[in-house]
Amino acid sequence: MTIAPQGVLDGVGPVVTGWAWLPADPLRRLCVEILFDRTLLVETRADRYRADLEAAGKGDGRHSFAVPVPERFADREHAVDVRLPDFPDARLLGCPRTAVFVLAPVTLRVALPTDADVERLRALLAETARLNGGVSATAVPAAADIRAWLAAPDRCWLIAERRGRFVGQCRIGADWPAEPGGGGLSLGIELHPDVRGFGLGRALMLAAHRWAAGRAARMELVVLPHNERALRLYRTLGYCDLGPIVLPATQELHRHMAAPLPARRQLPSIVMVV
Repeated sequence: MTIAPQGVLDGVGPVVTGWAWLPADPLRRLCVEILFDRTLLVETRADRYRADLEAAGKGDGRHSFAVPVPERFADREHAVDVRLPDFPDARLLGCPRTAVFVLAPVTLRVALPTDADVERLRALLAETARLNGGVSATAVPAAADIRAWLAAPDRCWLIAERRGRFVGQCRIGADWPAEPGGGGLSLGIELHPDVRGFGLGRALMLAAHRWAAGRAARMELVVLPHNERALRLYRTLGYCDLGPIVLPATQELHRHMAAPLPARRQLPSIVMVV
């Protein structure tokens, strides 16, 4: 049985970065093709060293690639895809992506139980699940379940909307990991990979805190221990570590964190990120 290659398209900014590795031949350097806007093909080889790959058991760690964006695409939004010509049926996680250089304008608002909002929210959840290697069937709630959530007075689902497309979402409610009757609300946040690194996650969380202020004493969340970017953000927003906790659905170990909430509510109906 042939073992498929593994790999991830990590970044699509000024430099396209990622890695590709073949478990069946762990020291082989795979050929990589990067396609820009379906018009320009750049070939390279996944042979750069990354310590995190070696630490994760990916051969000798020399399986990453980094390609500067061609000049004609450097100042405009463009699509990026990665192919492995020796394995035409294989796809790296995170493909395809859009390179975003200017994020604004983005509207942060409360999602509504309308057909349009529900379907765009489900599309965002499905896309992020696919890019992260998940399964949409288990990651995307049914439309009826989303409408029920949106209609509940003690819950809030915030979305970030860019050019008519949902690119981020943040749910707040009295769910796990918050203990029933314990005075806390739980927060779950996710951004599309295309819009990470612009401060949108912080803006969504601050909007969530404003909605929750006066409704609960604290906000709680869970995060994977190795997600350093998220951990840094949460700590700057006042979250403290409450210790390890196991995610019920996967039995995966996470960190449980919480931050106090002010007593006053002050959420505007629409917040513009510019």
